Amino acid sequence: MGSLSGANLAVSSSSVPASKPVALPARLAATYNPKTPTVRAYVRSGLEEPLESDQVSYDSCGIPVLQSKGQDMGTLVVDPAKDLVLVEELAGPAATLFNRHLAASKQWYPFEDVPWDSAADFAEEAWNASQYPLSQGVQSAIIVNVLTEDNLPYYTHTLMSPIKADHPLRQWSLRWTAEEWRHSAAIRDWILATRAIDPYRLEDDRMVQMSKGQVPQSASVAEMISYVSFQELATQVAHRNTGMALDKTKRGKKIMSKVAGDEGLHHAFYRDLVLAGLEIDPSTMVMAIQSELRNFKMPGTGIPGFDQHEVAIALAGIFGAQQFVEAVVKPTIEYWKIFEIEGLSDEAERAREKIAKNLAGLIRLAAAQQARIEALQAQGAL
Repeated sequence: MGSLSGANLAVSSSSVPASKPVALPARLAATYNPKTPTVRAYVRSGLEEPLESDQVSYDSCGIPVLQSKGQDMGTLVVDPAKDLVLVEELAGPAATLFNRHLAASKQWYPFEDVPWDSAADFAEEAWNASQYPLSQGVQSAIIVNVLTEDNLPYYTHTLMSPIKADHPLRQWSLRWTAEEWRHSAAIRDWILATRAIDPYRLEDDRMVQMSKGQVPQSASVAEMISYVSFQELATQVAHRNTGMALDKTKRGKKIMSKVAGDEGLHHAFYRDLVLAGLEIDPSTMVMAIQSELRNFKMPGTGIPGFDQHEVAIALAGIFGAQQFVEAVVKPTIEYWKIFEIEGLSDEAERAREKIAKNLAGLIRLAAAQQARIEALQAQGAL
């Protein structure tokens, strides 16, 4: 990644005129001490400890799945006073990373790649599954993808609530919201044009989910940015793999690729913000990371039938324990160089040991899940 130590935090971008570059508020600019997170080489841990038994459950096919303790962590992991200080010191890196995002992101329009020539009036031509036959796993992935994006207002509220009005994270959250809505619009219009999913069922599910307003809740900003670092990469992988399962002719592959590209940039923002936090207050951040890894759950739990969708998506090879471990957790933990940080507090050292155990347990869970899926495939049960 680029250096966060440049004096000019306002980088212009002609390709994204809707958002202006961000500068630090006056109250923070005078005391900003630039940090310079650098690109991290990947390292591997050879630790092999199982997950605790309450983290694993089994679906109706006997496939082991991760069982989170829930969205609300309940116990206080991060010292609130330290969290407040950390947030203030993250203002400079947040501004720099936001301006980097503006320079890197590409403007695209959600309606351009929708095959409108395939669209038809649902009142005149009723929907039926034969119009665009898709496997259950691919259907589930599309449903979860678009309904997760639809739940946007609640994510925005959660991200912005603990942040002061003049903090760069506020401006970032607004831009992030605008880009995530673009994903929802593109995927939904594509669904309606191609008739990939029953539109009545999709709308009924949207109403149920948004009436709940259920989203992951973290007890601190340190935990929140740790969670979103994992979640945004997980979302990118899920969108990318969904696109790979679609054909090119109806343009779903192209739309999912664009959405995944945005999600990759969102992940890079949060990943490098956490990296900056690790340089400012490594002990607080390590404890936050451990809390979120231990309790991680994708942000779709309010979707009707989410558990069944989750299993179908895993069976289709789109996103399951294997993808979570290999494409999300390992590269992110390795990028942060968690196991090479020095000078941690005793409590943070214990948290790091738990990260190692959680990671090793996830690896074992992924292997068990994959073995069960392959056995079912060999039996012709899938």
